[in-house]
Amino acid sequence: MPVVVMLHGCRQTALAFARGSRMNQWADAGGFMVLYPQQSMTRQVQRCWRWFQPDALHGGAEADLIAALIRAEVARHGLDPERVYIAGLSAGAGMAALVALRHPALIAALAMHSGPVVGDANNAAAGLHTMRRGSIKALPQLLQEVADPAVFHLGMPAMILHGQMDPAVAPRNARQLFEQFRAVNGLGAEVPTVERVLGLGTEKAYRRVDLLRNRKTVLRLCEITRVEHGWSGGDASVRYHARSGPDASALIWRFFQGQRRVAA
Repeated sequence: MPVVVMLHGCRQTALAFARGSRMNQWADAGGFMVLYPQQSMTRQVQRCWRWFQPDALHGGAEADLIAALIRAEVARHGLDPERVYIAGLSAGAGMAALVALRHPALIAALAMHSGPVVGDANNAAAGLHTMRRGSIKALPQLLQEVADPAVFHLGMPAMILHGQMDPAVAPRNARQLFEQFRAVNGLGAEVPTVERVLGLGTEKAYRRVDLLRNRKTVLRLCEITRVEHGWSGGDASVRYHARSGPDASALIWRFFQGQRRVAA
């Protein structure tokens, strides 16, 4: 059985994220398990995963703890080690990226919703700057200090989703993440993008940009027209989830279904 790890955002709980994203409904239909780690308020008072401090004592340590939890649950429940996926919202997206980049042999694919550029910040103030403006630094090089070098050999299939009306994390971050994971997956400028606009004229409209290898989507960007800072197509009664936009949980699971991490 596959497992999808879901990392909540700041000022959220694991339970609220489960309710708002409705990923459990897709798990019931698709036959996979969902794991919802929760940040401790003793580590960060707003329950933010510390993606903005990626060093070994802070965000890196949190990423490693999450990876250890995943390994323990895979062993405990007899889950498929080749189909371990991770997704997150906002700060959870930043942490999901750290987990995947630090543990590429564990994670088969990654999804980041409303997430920041990876590796640009090294403290909370810098993190806010990244959220608001993206990065002015060389994007691929930002990964060098936060990633296991093996990820550049193994690759990391990734999906990026971002509301184009997001006032908290500038949409520029999504486009920069796309370029970062283009480099991670060795998809050079010679690899053309495949672009489509779906749901045109409706509240679910979004622009999809794909990069393929051997006819298989390795990297996908979804720019969602009418969503602010929240999980697209979720339960809007739960904070940081939007009624408008396509169902992000459905899109993510469909992307994950095509990915598998085969042991070397």
